[in-house]
Amino acid sequence: MKNYMIRRLGAYGDLPTRFLLNDGMAFIPWFFEPLFAAVYTFLFFLIARKQRRCVAENLLALHPAWGQWRARLGAWQVFWNYAVTLVDSLRCKTNTGGVDWALEGLIAMEEVANSKHGCIILTVHMGNYDLAAPLFAASFKRTLYTVRAEEREPETQRERENEFREKEQLYPHFKTLYNRPGNLLGVELAKLLSDGNLIAVQGDRVIFEVSPMEVEVEPGLIMRLPKGPLFLARATGAPAFPLFIVREGWRRYRVIVLPQLELPPRTRGADDEAAAVWAHALLDVCRNHWQQWFVFEKLLSREN
Repeated sequence: MKNYMIRRLGAYGDLPTRFLLNDGMAFIPWFFEPLFAAVYTFLFFLIARKQRRCVAENLLALHPAWGQWRARLGAWQVFWNYAVTLVDSLRCKTNTGGVDWALEGLIAMEEVANSKHGCIILTVHMGNYDLAAPLFAASFKRTLYTVRAEEREPETQRERENEFREKEQLYPHFKTLYNRPGNLLGVELAKLLSDGNLIAVQGDRVIFEVSPMEVEVEPGLIMRLPKGPLFLARATGAPAFPLFIVREGWRRYRVIVLPQLELPPRTRGADDEAAAVWAHALLDVCRNHWQQWFVFEKLLSREN
């Protein structure tokens, strides 16, 4: 029983979120939000020992001139921004606040919206993608399917599934698919693309049963990425558009849509050249907004 409660109260547990969704946020005035974020950051930083170590190692690889203490401070900043975006998300879910959006890359966005063919939207764990996806779906003329990994804890997974079912009722063009072992998701996604739908898939985390690939994105810097999103683009020929979401201020976010990735012709083997195209697009944005790159697994490393 003790381990059960610790698990549900832990970094990936459901009880803290349940409390905030059901009662907590209604009693937190807006001017207490920084204090709440600071407490959440401290607790998460304290509990999530493995995650904070991975974030610090990623930052040290990204910024080789940093020392160990600067990387740890950077990890704290990442956790802090994660807490702030969580507050924004909870405000929207509980109807106790809202966020403002800005768009950068209107031409690329219109190309996605007006295309008659299926398109892949490549995203990363940055900003507040859970809030943005339903809004995108509402503005498109076809269905947007978002691909998610299951939560680590079953109680949290059930909470998430209920949350996204409610979103799907509010936004009929928004659908959620889960990457589960043995569900042949790649085949389903290829069919959806051939029918002209949009697929939003996150291309920066290697967790659970996801197959990894390693790319030397610049001399000595190795990035570990999932194979699936790029393989889907290569197998279907669907155009892929990188999309990033960054927080600019208090309840204010910017959506950055980049032009379609120009992938080289398909070759046998690991297809490293195409992987490098996506890796460079990801690195350029995440290096400038590293405080908001919420990847809590080892992703970057440097070779001597």
